[in-house]
Amino acid sequence: MKITFNSHIKPVLFYLTKVLILAIVYHLAARLGLMMAFFQANTSPVWPSTGIGLAALFILGYQYWPGITLGVLLGSILTGAPVNLAIGMALGNTLEALAAVYCLKKIIGLHQEMDRIRDVMGLVLVSLACTMIGASIGTLTLMVTGLGEWQNFLPIWTTWWIGDLLGALVVTPVILTWTAFPLARMSRRTYFEGGFLLLLTAGITWFVFSSMPPSGVFHQALIYVIFPFVIWAALRFGQRGATLVVFIISGIAIWGTSQGMGPFSLETKNDSLILLQTFMAVVSLTGLILAAATLERRRAADALRQKADDLATLNDSSKTFLDTFEITSIFQTICRLAVTRLGLDIAWIETGDHLIGGENRVIGYGLPPDTLQNLIGEWSEPEVFQDSLTPVIKNVDSTMISTDHTLSTCQIYAIFPLLFSSKLIGSLRLISKQKEFFTTDNQLLIQSYANLAAVAIQNALLFDELKRSNKQLHGLSQRLLKAQEEERLHLSRELHDESGQLITALTVQLGLLDRSLDHPEAMREKIEELKTTANEIQENLHQLAVNLRPASLDHIGLVTTLRQFITEFNRQYHFSVDFEAVGMEGRRLPGDIETTVFRIVQESLTNVILHSKAKHVEVLLNLLDRYVILIVEDDGIGFIPTTIGTEGHLGLFGMRERVEMLGGSFLIESTPGKGTTIKAEIPCDG
Repeated sequence: MKITFNSHIKPVLFYLTKVLILAIVYHLAARLGLMMAFFQANTSPVWPSTGIGLAALFILGYQYWPGITLGVLLGSILTGAPVNLAIGMALGNTLEALAAVYCLKKIIGLHQEMDRIRDVMGLVLVSLACTMIGASIGTLTLMVTGLGEWQNFLPIWTTWWIGDLLGALVVTPVILTWTAFPLARMSRRTYFEGGFLLLLTAGITWFVFSSMPPSGVFHQALIYVIFPFVIWAALRFGQRGATLVVFIISGIAIWGTSQGMGPFSLETKNDSLILLQTFMAVVSLTGLILAAATLERRRAADALRQKADDLATLNDSSKTFLDTFEITSIFQTICRLAVTRLGLDIAWIETGDHLIGGENRVIGYGLPPDTLQNLIGEWSEPEVFQDSLTPVIKNVDSTMISTDHTLSTCQIYAIFPLLFSSKLIGSLRLISKQKEFFTTDNQLLIQSYANLAAVAIQNALLFDELKRSNKQLHGLSQRLLKAQEEERLHLSRELHDESGQLITALTVQLGLLDRSLDHPEAMREKIEELKTTANEIQENLHQLAVNLRPASLDHIGLVTTLRQFITEFNRQYHFSVDFEAVGMEGRRLPGDIETTVFRIVQESLTNVILHSKAKHVEVLLNLLDRYVILIVEDDGIGFIPTTIGTEGHLGLFGMRERVEMLGGSFLIESTPGKGTTIKAEIPCDG
């Protein structure tokens, strides 16, 4: 019960305490203003309470409006004002403060530091409009209660409005700027300069407003001496310096003018104060606008300098990336520069298995390798490391930090996609110990850096692919030369050993036939032997021609040629190859496609005999949706497809080249011990 009581009562007590403090401060400021009510007892051209109330609601929130109401009621009752007048004044002052704060926050978007010209002009415009609420309600209340005369409505309203307006333009800025955190650190020399400026400003202002005005214009001209000090404060110390100097000048000037001294002393003190307040409005605007313009110029210069530094960083990074094309070195360089040049604390890159050489690479900088691996293992949940095409920024909570003390100070981490041509090739993972590190500008810089990194990674991959292609091309050239020589040797042997021997035998038999002319029976036997020998010669030449290019492709088509080839293959090697053609009934394909399909089947079955140790092969030829699909599947020992392209698999590489030259796709699926599947898809419009 005690815990529940404290949790409910303490906020209420804090709230009531703040409301009471605001009411007391507002009341004291109101009493100070009423000391200068020379035209009407409840109307003063100096009303700092408006500035205090406006600043309090802006900083604390709308819910503290009772402090203003209570302060007005308390002040009115203590000064003997009627209750109805007190209620009217409280209503006007409260409404003008609420309306002003609402406009400043919702419409203007005022920065408490007032570091933009927009903030200054917004405060001026809102103050001009909203202070009319308090002046109008207050003056009407005076008229209705009989404490004011209607013929004096405009002078009373003007005095009231000017007092509220100057309170908003002089008091509000000094409270807002000096309560905005953090306060900038300054050197001793700067503190000395600031103190000297305040003393000099106070002395000059005292001199101008503490003596009786002479009959000439010299003393009135001294008011312009104040402006250099306001300009000095605005240029050197920003809004805090400008608002404080204006506040000091205003305080001294009001005191002197109320005593009938200074260049604004006229016949009536009320007119003198109105004239002074008009002058102070000009002084305040000068200081506020000049300080805001100076701050904006500094920010623009800092932003330009930062952009130049960012461009230099990106340029240096680009040059560094161009110095190496080795993929692991590229990864290490990207992570190292992210930490040393971009200001991150930890960086690493993750890529999927299918992206870079079938290998899941994790290379980082800023953590030992073991710690980095543990970190990735702990943060591998899908909601943490998702493959997003946009940056992901998240806070680091205690559940994501391991027992490793090196991560205990980490505040925020980010995932930036590595995109090349809108294709995700990986992600750059970053951790910072600064909670507000990933600002909009930093995100833009890091994304630009990530884009450069993606290009560097892609270039390295292309370079690796080019090296592999050159190696494959070199191997293919050697294989073609070797195949050419082997084919010539094969032709020579076939012609010499088979056809040559048969032709020699044919010649001998013709000689024997010549000797058997007188023996018809013997001659008939020799003729049969000659026919058999001629048939063998024809068969050998036919087989040789088929091996070079089957003529049946041109005459009877692909399907029949494949059936004949597979039938002969099964007979020759005592093997089991099943062939099926779907959608090919009565269809002929372009010659280059038929040749490619035949050669792939021929090369695949040759590989089966030489390498796979398979017992059964299935060949499927399918014509589907203008695509010729060929699938050759065996139950052999299989292999690792990533080794395709090396010297040991140039036959497979040659198949791929044939298919890709026709605009098709070539796929090999194989696992050691589970056989091999070759699939080729070739577009066909015929």
